[in-house]
Amino acid sequence: MSTFDIVVLCVGGGLLLLGAFSGLALFARALKLSDRVGDETNVGTLWGLFLLGIIAGLILIRWALP
Repeated sequence: MSTFDIVVLCVGGGLLLLGAFSGLALFARALKLSDRVGDETNVGTLWGLFLLGIIAGLILIRWALP
């Protein structure tokens, strides 16, 4: 495995962890069940981090592994 592959694997793993942490934050937010309607601060950012982290992380990990 070349140095480039190792770097791509580490970046992919980091993105996958970022996606997992944002997924956990979304899950914890869903369990709180806030009654206020206008309390949607940073939910779009969490969904973006979740989707980008999971998809890009898996693609980079697949690309780095032989």
